[in-house]
Amino acid sequence: MISVSFFIACAVAQSRKRDFKKIQNKQAVSSMKTVLSAEGIAAQEWQGSNEPLCPVLLQIHSQQVIRVLDSRFTVIRTINMQNHQQFNVIQSNNHGCRTLLLKVPNEYDTVLYFYNEDECTSFINQLQENGFSLKEGRLDEDSLLNEAVTKKQRSQILETFFRHSFAQVLNIDQSGIESFSAGSSLKVKEALKCELSRTEFADSLGLKPHSLFVESMFSLADEDGNGYLSFIEFLNILLILMKGSPEEKTKLMFTMYDIDGNGFLSKEEFFNMLKSFIEISNNCLTKDQAEQAIEVMFKEAGFENKNELTWEDFHYLLRDHDKELRFTKLQFKGMDGPEVYKEMCRRVSCIESMGDTNDLSYTLEEQRLYTEAKKGKYQRHKVHQKIQEFKRFIENYRRHIVCVVIFYGISAGVFLERAYYYAFESQHSGIGEVTLPGIIVSRGTAASISFMFSYILLTMCRNLITFLRETFLNQYIPFDAAVDFHRLIAKTAVILAVLHSAGHAVNIYMFSISPLSTLSCIFPKVFIDDGSEIPPKYYWWFFQTIPGFTGILLLGILALMYVFASRHFRRISFRGFWFTHHLYVLMYILIILHGSFGLIQLPRFHIYLSVPGIIFVGDNLISLSRKKREINVIKAELLPSDVTYLKFERPADFEYKSGQWVRIACLSLGTNEYHPFTLTTAPHEDTLSLHIRAAGPWTTRLRELYSPQSVAELNGYPKIYLDGPFGEGHQEWNKYEVSILVGGGIGVTPFASILKDLVFKSSVHAKIMCKKVYFIWVTRTQRQFEWLAEIIKEVEENDEHNLVSVHIYITQFAEKFDLRTTMLYICERHFQKVLNRSLFTGLQSITHFGRPQFELFFTSLQEVHPEVKKIGVFSCGPPGMTKGVEKACQTLNKRDQTHFTHHFENF
Repeated sequence: MISVSFFIACAVAQSRKRDFKKIQNKQAVSSMKTVLSAEGIAAQEWQGSNEPLCPVLLQIHSQQVIRVLDSRFTVIRTINMQNHQQFNVIQSNNHGCRTLLLKVPNEYDTVLYFYNEDECTSFINQLQENGFSLKEGRLDEDSLLNEAVTKKQRSQILETFFRHSFAQVLNIDQSGIESFSAGSSLKVKEALKCELSRTEFADSLGLKPHSLFVESMFSLADEDGNGYLSFIEFLNILLILMKGSPEEKTKLMFTMYDIDGNGFLSKEEFFNMLKSFIEISNNCLTKDQAEQAIEVMFKEAGFENKNELTWEDFHYLLRDHDKELRFTKLQFKGMDGPEVYKEMCRRVSCIESMGDTNDLSYTLEEQRLYTEAKKGKYQRHKVHQKIQEFKRFIENYRRHIVCVVIFYGISAGVFLERAYYYAFESQHSGIGEVTLPGIIVSRGTAASISFMFSYILLTMCRNLITFLRETFLNQYIPFDAAVDFHRLIAKTAVILAVLHSAGHAVNIYMFSISPLSTLSCIFPKVFIDDGSEIPPKYYWWFFQTIPGFTGILLLGILALMYVFASRHFRRISFRGFWFTHHLYVLMYILIILHGSFGLIQLPRFHIYLSVPGIIFVGDNLISLSRKKREINVIKAELLPSDVTYLKFERPADFEYKSGQWVRIACLSLGTNEYHPFTLTTAPHEDTLSLHIRAAGPWTTRLRELYSPQSVAELNGYPKIYLDGPFGEGHQEWNKYEVSILVGGGIGVTPFASILKDLVFKSSVHAKIMCKKVYFIWVTRTQRQFEWLAEIIKEVEENDEHNLVSVHIYITQFAEKFDLRTTMLYICERHFQKVLNRSLFTGLQSITHFGRPQFELFFTSLQEVHPEVKKIGVFSCGPPGMTKGVEKACQTLNKRDQTHFTHHFENF
């Protein structure tokens, strides 16, 4: 049954994936039409003996350049022969003479399969017509393929090249590297004789070949000007970058960008330098921002009247950053192995002291936050740490533990009661003599299942839970864990249902081999022992009785609900999850019918269902009354990163708290399914708003529906239906003296509401327990969620009491001590020092480069707030980030210091 449900779920998931792809590809149709008109010669590229042939399009240019395009018309390789006198081409002399080998000096070769010999010959002729000086040859196809240096082979050569380069520079033990056989030694010598092309050098840096940084660095390193880097040339530049002094590194950068070689760095050349660094962050700064940063740096160094800088001026400009420059290097691929390198590029996530606190208007308390934590005094014995960790676990989850123990205690109790009855008190029925093990298992599990399937309904009474979590009961019952408890009960009930079925399988087997006289005693209302009736076989019990047939249907429904409720299928096909979970109505009807026959005992399910069923129906009637109201959308905007902004009317009786969420439906999409989203407005605002990321078919179609073109066709914004609000753990932020909010990606939405609410309450002098909030925003680029930057800016302007401390981590940057990142870091610090705002975000908040290390950050908070006994941590984002936060909290909770309580939500 499970396997059939899994197959159905896979089929639905594939269908939803195809639909989603169609929606995504629709936007690219117009651009593809222009690409399809591209001219060139069609062929197939051979990439190795075990690799499939890849269709390619070849374009020849007069500057002795060949462009290779893939099936999507994307340029995958550019072969430039301007620096070479001859171009070796070898054609096969067998198998139709349609195979051609292009020998590319200092790069991997290209092997092409044409569709016939004429096309192969035509391609060679076109090369000659476009100025290529060819040296032609002939080989049989097998020898030709053996002669070719494939991309994979070239990668192995480059790997040896880089490993020996790093070993030379970092003085790493080369015993592992040099342990080659005689044949391997020859390969090493061959690798060290190879030269890097501009493309390979750019690829090692993770950049594009024509990026400004690559061109500047490559031109400087290419001492002989042949267009390639030898091992010695690469080693020379690597030595300065990895082990050079700050003076040598600034001299290197100065020479790189002194394009005219006059010994001066003009403002234009300085701008080009900064522009090349910005390329690594997808041009996250505008031209005006970059020019403003240069003016700030010049002014702060006293060079506002200079248009050109000498090297001494340039080094003076960076005088306060010798520490960063000393440890800076250049991040190459494949450099994460050596321990020396790991130590060199060790990152610290908490910000270092920023110098003159008067200029920056930072308090002493905050400055202490930006120092690395002192770990030595917190060392404890491992046994003590385990005990402390267990104590903190009990403290964090004591409500959960009590509720689980009570619930499963009752479940076990009803199981044992039925098991005891049929084992010892049902001798008068005689059923125990026929199938004692089977009847004990089936009746015991039936009682537990009846209890679980009844009270699982309470975990889905969203309105009741939202109301009760504001009462004193929230101190004893973890209402925020309702969904987790729902999943736990459901999994247990499914396991018990399987055991219940196994018990009945034993029962039916025993009944099928029992004489009719015995069955007539056990089931006098069903069987009559008149000597003429043959005892029914197993299929009669399964398919011709109400308990048997409804039991099979119930197993099928449970299997469907279970499979579609898994995280994987729920993300791919929310509609499938929504539809199968609404089969619960049919499931409860079948459960009632299943026991109504009273074959073994009188129906008992209604005893368990009556109270939670009435509460559940009442809760759903409340939601249903709200769902019927249409809500007018006031404003819709398509934001970057596929985020759709919806602003709509707030119903008159709609009361909510910051951090709560709602469910919305849009009938204009042709479906009435409801999807949950967090409100991004604060409770004092007159309207409501949502920021919805297009992550699936429904949200993508919603984005299309509210696009300017669709709105113009519909003559207005389509209306929505609203259900909510509902509570969650993020509401607890105001119950802690110090709270930490961690948002990643679109997971920042609940914190937008919380930050605005906090600042508003502070401005009107409302009484709140929370005295300090640290907001950590983890984003790939600050442009990804610019709408949040606007909210943070509003918070900063209204935060008169310095309640909120914002830290932004931009993860798309290279390692913290990468040369390019270091230069941007220096520019950022100069900019913030003078103008008291970030160069990248325009905010007063601190901007970090790379991913946060939560343990160090939280440890700093222990030092900043030693008087606080408990800090609330609230995270929302991808599972990897929330797991990192949870791990940091668990590690710190082993110590006899501040206790971190973590509430998280994944998306």
